[in-house]
Amino acid sequence: MYLMRNFPYIVAGYILAVGMFFCISALVEGGFLNPEPPGRHFLTILSILFIGVGIYSILILRRGKLEEFGKSINEVRQESIVKLKDTSLLARIALEDESPEIRNAAEKRLEELNN
Repeated sequence: MYLMRNFPYIVAGYILAVGMFFCISALVEGGFLNPEPPGRHFLTILSILFIGVGIYSILILRRGKLEEFGKSINEVRQESIVKLKDTSLLARIALEDESPEIRNAAEKRLEELNN
């Protein structure tokens, strides 16, 4: 759960780190990446773009402007439980599922089908 919640920050941090790596590679002589002067300018511009995108991504994440689109997995699963008619599958979901919301939805659906 911790990884899923912080995954956008990990990606933004990785983009920022790649930009900083390219910037250092373009400025420092003698590394394993030693571009010639025309390529060095391109690499510097590319690194600045990566750094900018990384910082911008972190800022919009912190402000809460990066939202998920569509339904969550639990919402889709709850909607599908309403459509299920197989009582043995519903009973197994009600007993064994790890999500309490899904277990409750399966129990309610079982009660509907048995009445």
